[in-house]
Amino acid sequence: MKKKLGTIAAVLLCFILAAVSVYADDGREQDPDYVTDYYMTVQSADGGVNIYAEADPESNVLNDNLIVNGTAIHVQGEKDGTDNKEWAYSEYHGMNGYIPMDDLAPVTRAEAINKEFQTFGGEDVDFQVKIQSDSGNAPVYNGPGEKYGEISGGIADGTTVHISKYIKGEDGINWGKADTDGEESVWVNLDRDTDYVSDTEQTSPQESKDGKAVAEVTPTPEATPTPEATPTPEVTPTPEVTPTPEVTPTPEATPTPEATPTEEATPTPEATPTEEVTPTTEPTPEEKKEEMDKKPESGSDDSKKTSGKNVKSDSGMRNPVIWISGIGIIIIIILLIYFLRKKK
Repeated sequence: MKKKLGTIAAVLLCFILAAVSVYADDGREQDPDYVTDYYMTVQSADGGVNIYAEADPESNVLNDNLIVNGTAIHVQGEKDGTDNKEWAYSEYHGMNGYIPMDDLAPVTRAEAINKEFQTFGGEDVDFQVKIQSDSGNAPVYNGPGEKYGEISGGIADGTTVHISKYIKGEDGINWGKADTDGEESVWVNLDRDTDYVSDTEQTSPQESKDGKAVAEVTPTPEATPTPEATPTPEVTPTPEVTPTPEVTPTPEATPTPEATPTEEATPTPEATPTEEVTPTTEPTPEEKKEEMDKKPESGSDDSKKTSGKNVKSDSGMRNPVIWISGIGIIIIIILLIYFLRKKK
């Protein structure tokens, strides 16, 4: 029995811890170190900031989109974060959370209102609305948003008020600055507490879609009709342009005459072959006989010597190859002897 009770108690404890954790992530259980009441505007190098469930950059991010630069933040408290930096505690679209102080710039409430008016496209207007409130008095605020604080009293139901400034705030609500006696800056929720109908919702000058009376917008005076433009006299047709005479074609450049080819060198005439020696005509038998008769009977010693010299010279000079071969053999023998000695 005790074991079952322990199990049930453990389950209940886990359930309670999980519920508390989820509740804290929604930004409802954060306690700042200091309670404050002043305004700052978002001024981040990233173009916007996130709001976290705790003063911890690792905690849950509560917003879906970045809170853009120029948005006013009502700082309700301060806390030292887990990153050893200061964090601002604030409410954003019904969620309480923390924003890094490094991404915020201090301003007065009036400066915060003007900054948002510029950031979100506020404009000067001139129309009237009728207050509609089930509670008797419609609440009014110091600026275009509940974060600027509610002013006591409000405006009675059925009162017609003049709106001089209009802005669709960062909360997506249409806000109007109402001119009332004794109040310099009173803003009303046009969507919730008046009969205001935007131009996109308006269906007729007198009735809205649900049949309620449309805000009594001061009709814009009809624009003075623009006088008909004096017809422009017909333009005198420009005389036809005299056609420019055709440009005389530039005569084609005379082609450069081809370079005269260099005359081929006149071949050196071949050497005239030496005329062959006309062979001596053999003597007739009669002439031979006469020559024989003229010769001495027996050859002299001089003739024999001469004939012998001729034989020797003819035998030596007729074979030059033998001389060349002999010289070559001698040179080879000399070279062989030289190399054999060199090896030793």
